[in-house]
Amino acid sequence: MKQLITSYLKFLWNAKNEHGVHSPFVFDLVTKCFYLRNFPEQNSIAATSNKLIQKTMHYLNLKEILRFNTQENIHASIEGLLLSSDSLQHFSIDKILPFCSNNSCFFIEHIHTTKENEALWKQLCQHQAITCSIETYNLGMLFIRKEQQKEHFIINPSKSFSSLLFERIRI
Repeated sequence: MKQLITSYLKFLWNAKNEHGVHSPFVFDLVTKCFYLRNFPEQNSIAATSNKLIQKTMHYLNLKEILRFNTQENIHASIEGLLLSSDSLQHFSIDKILPFCSNNSCFFIEHIHTTKENEALWKQLCQHQAITCSIETYNLGMLFIRKEQQKEHFIINPSKSFSSLLFERIRI
């Protein structure tokens, strides 16, 4: 429990909104996707009920995402990949890179639930193939985008009172 509270307070302190983002790709993702209020939820093909993943899939026009399973081998091209916190410790990005394209996206759930997950998240963010990483509190997103310089963003995907309060305190 202490881990969750500490990591959440760190997240709130470091999180930015659209005004702290200088990447055009991430700025558009935040303003046109994360902060979208009226999202059409019909016929979602996401392998998850996470609304932020569904919004991102819709915004990026991802046809489908695969849920990473340690028992299965991947033999098809990957547009999007979803990893749960349980499968994170068995995940090897090097094994799936041959199936990724320039706009592949990885969604990693519950990156702050344990210190081990946080360490694995940081390790994935530093991988040479990953050029853009976005950390929301409950979800991490990794992007392979050759046209973008390597950057890491901590974004609060909701404009809640606490996020606005922490934003004012930091100024």
